[in-house]
Amino acid sequence: MTDHPRSPYFWQGADIRLRPMHEDDGAVWLADQQSDSEAVRFLGYGIDLPSSPYAAEQFVERYAEFNNRAERIMFSIERLDGELVGGINIHSMDRKNGTFETGTRIYRAHRGRGYGFQAKVIVLRYAFYELRFQKYNIRCMESNEPMIRHAARLGCQAEGRIRRQIYTDGRFFDELIFGLTREEFDELEQRLAQSQKL
Repeated sequence: MTDHPRSPYFWQGADIRLRPMHEDDGAVWLADQQSDSEAVRFLGYGIDLPSSPYAAEQFVERYAEFNNRAERIMFSIERLDGELVGGINIHSMDRKNGTFETGTRIYRAHRGRGYGFQAKVIVLRYAFYELRFQKYNIRCMESNEPMIRHAARLGCQAEGRIRRQIYTDGRFFDELIFGLTREEFDELEQRLAQSQKL
């Protein structure tokens, strides 16, 4: 753990904060889900059937207030003015081996502002420094350029390629695998401390 200056509130970055999902978040999630098929494809490795308001309500009910936290720890991401900009979660938690994955979705109108990176750093701090995980794994489609750039910015190492693993949009895609150890995250924290970005 580093001792560089951070927000006095653990769950807050320079521009965003993480909070539990609220009941109202489902409507925003559903609207974005129904207007951004590319993001749906990247997150779910394909296109699902359309979601209904009931499905959105059930989704929020399942994870609101950190319900089912052994399966998935789900956060909403909001700007400091309270506007909802996306969500992030910790999943695939292997407590025996100390590994985990995350899922991040920044709504289309809010992309390109660093909100996803800030949220990811907060979640990685929590996973590494509070939950004792030792390695973060990323899996993504080879065509998911935003995620590949994000992994590089975090300092993740390319660990593998599973050829023709994902079928969507009429063709097969390779799945890329990246990893970040606790020690590599410590190095990222040092770089962030020097630049005082988070």
